[in-house]
Amino acid sequence: MSFNRSVKMFLRKPIIWFLRKLKYYFLQTYYVEGDGGNLILGKNTGLANTLFNVESGNINIGDNTIFGYNVMVLTGRHNYKNGKRLSVLLKEESGTETIGSGTEVPREGFDIVIENDCWVCSGAIIIGPVKIGKSSIICSGAVVNKDVPDNSVVAGIPGKIVSRND
Repeated sequence: MSFNRSVKMFLRKPIIWFLRKLKYYFLQTYYVEGDGGNLILGKNTGLANTLFNVESGNINIGDNTIFGYNVMVLTGRHNYKNGKRLSVLLKEESGTETIGSGTEVPREGFDIVIENDCWVCSGAIIIGPVKIGKSSIICSGAVVNKDVPDNSVVAGIPGKIVSRND
């Protein structure tokens, strides 16, 4: 056996172990915009580069729920009046800067609940306030902005029930 081959064989196990750990790290990543205390993750929740925006409400994820790559779960929104953001409108009316004063983004009322055993496929977007029922599937690229009953399969923009898993 040549020297190069023996070195490769010696390093193979530690390198494979390292790559598996690295893969697990990247599969379990998520980002929280806002107060992290507003996000509750259930047991055995699988995340893959998931974005949670909790600026305008709470997000509760049930047990055994799986997220595909690049899913967005969004409670955050901006206040609008007559087609303009409220902070811009108030600035025009009063002549003072109001961004960051609490008028721009509502702090509650757009909660998202995803119950147990759901599967949210890659690229899906969930916009609160919504409740996704048990054992539901949100297809890739779907935009969900209405409640989803238990055992439903949702697809499309906006998300519509395309079948049932009864």
